[in-house]
Amino acid sequence: MKRFAFLAPLALFALAGCGDNGAQEKAAAEAKAKAAAKRKAQDLQDALALNVRCYAAVKWQQRLLDSPVPRNIAGGSAPFLAYYRGMIEKKLGDQVIPADPPKPELSKAGLDAYLDWAVKDQIDTNFTKSDRAQAHAQVTTCIQSAAEFGTGTMAKISPAERFGKIQQLRGLLGQLGD
Repeated sequence: MKRFAFLAPLALFALAGCGDNGAQEKAAAEAKAKAAAKRKAQDLQDALALNVRCYAAVKWQQRLLDSPVPRNIAGGSAPFLAYYRGMIEKKLGDQVIPADPPKPELSKAGLDAYLDWAVKDQIDTNFTKSDRAQAHAQVTTCIQSAAEFGTGTMAKISPAERFGKIQQLRGLLGQLGD
């Protein structure tokens, strides 16, 4: 009889756990869905940040890139600005990313306002306050990346020639860049 008295509470505890299994599975599924949505949102933010940073870098050196010698090397700033703007639009799709002022929300409808703000913000916080060589390297890295994906005049040349032209561009940025 003592054995039965000892086992009874254990049996009741086991039965109580069985009835709650559906709720636990539902909670686990909800938590998993929330985590997936959060991960997807973070991946989108990261992809957008990279493309916005490159757009801002090219915009920062637009005047130099559109001058005669760099224009002959890279083909000017217009193809790269169009490439990164297109990448931002493609990644963004129809989503709206809210933001706290003074940063505007990021959406297709407000993309121009967002990019104007982002360029100024990147210039003020990253390009003018960081190491100049590192900031110029950001510009050339973005140009090289876009060229490797078929943008600009450097897209049509061999990788070795492209590397040489990027090195020329780095030298010009170091001498003449903002």
